[in-house]
Amino acid sequence: MPKEPTTTIVRIEGMVECKTHRARGGNWIAICDPLKLTLQADSWANLMEDIALTLDAILKDLLGNNELPKFMKDHGWKLLGSIPKRRENMRFDLPFYPIKKVHDSQTSLSQ
Repeated sequence: MPKEPTTTIVRIEGMVECKTHRARGGNWIAICDPLKLTLQADSWANLMEDIALTLDAILKDLLGNNELPKFMKDHGWKLLGSIPKRRENMRFDLPFYPIKKVHDSQTSLSQ
């Protein structure tokens, strides 16, 4: 049986705040203002997974474009450790803080 490749975790000291709420249609919405990012998922668990995957994809894109150091500095984040030379199976770990937003009917998002 082939051995599965080990995932290398690249940890970042920082935090992203995401306002979350359930839309009228039942889906969950996350708005991460610091990154100008809005996500939608059919369940809370899927929303949390989608946020983590999206943050990872954004950071990998910034790394590939050599924009990661400036982006991290602009957000006050710090790399804990270093970026591995081999980037296959690498995943960024940036904490995010979901805040359940209480809203009135004028500010709700509908589907």
